Amino acid sequence: MIPFDRRTGRIWYDGGLVDWADATLHVLTHGLHYASSVFEGVRVHGGRPFLLTEHISRLRASARILDFDLAHDDETLHTATLEAVAASGITEGYIRMNAWRGSEVIQTAALKTSVHTSIAAWELPEGYYAAADALDKGIRLVTGRYRRPDPGCAPVKSKAAGNYMIGTISKNEALRAGYDDALLLDGHGNFVEATGAHLFFTKDGALHTPTTRCTIDGITRACVLAIAEHAGIECTVGDLPPSFAGEADGAFLCGTACEILPVARIDEHPYDPGNDLVRHVVTAYREMTLRAWE
Repeated sequence: MIPFDRRTGRIWYDGGLVDWADATLHVLTHGLHYASSVFEGVRVHGGRPFLLTEHISRLRASARILDFDLAHDDETLHTATLEAVAASGITEGYIRMNAWRGSEVIQTAALKTSVHTSIAAWELPEGYYAAADALDKGIRLVTGRYRRPDPGCAPVKSKAAGNYMIGTISKNEALRAGYDDALLLDGHGNFVEATGAHLFFTKDGALHTPTTRCTIDGITRACVLAIAEHAGIECTVGDLPPSFAGEADGAFLCGTACEILPVARIDEHPYDPGNDLVRHVVTAYREMTLRAWE
């Protein structure tokens, strides 16, 4: 895969499209040193960003949690995203939106820093998030050693870059151990999510998912809850200890990048990735993305 800093194309950066290679920042940028940066991932289906309004709204909310505001209004960001997608020439792909504090100061306090924004879009290669056959065979998960912080200890409701440090370490360790991803627990030892996606279990025809007390409110997760409500599928949201993995008869992850991804194993517990309820959610979500651009 071509490294992202060596690609060609156009990126929307602080108000207009620039050449891909020119979308740079200084090494003494506050967002790099103190993690004062937030981001969003958005899928492109049929040449159109999926649920773009919801993602822009969450980007703004994330920035405010980190004590800064975006430099552009929602309408500008919406138009800019369409420009970035059109410039990329993709019909199926991924958008990454970022906002961060600038380089006016390098110290913890950053009240007078500028705020910068970028929007890039590219085609997702097969196997980008998981193996190309993962939708059929499912993925393997292992419980990670780090835990998500309590909401009183970190800005967990912000999709902030710093909140993903634990995920990077945990997924690296999972991959080295022969798994596809890691599951993270909260301070009480209950399941929270994977390193970049929300977790659902199936049991006796019903869905079960952890609360979002210690993580962001997932946009794809909300879609799954809506699918369940529309189909009359019972869905329980609550604290799920690791022992629940042994009681469940199926599992899947959901998120913007992975969409709906069946799980074949969690630690020592195997599941059928062809589980009827999992397949129903996979199909219903795909239909939802198709309706969005018809």
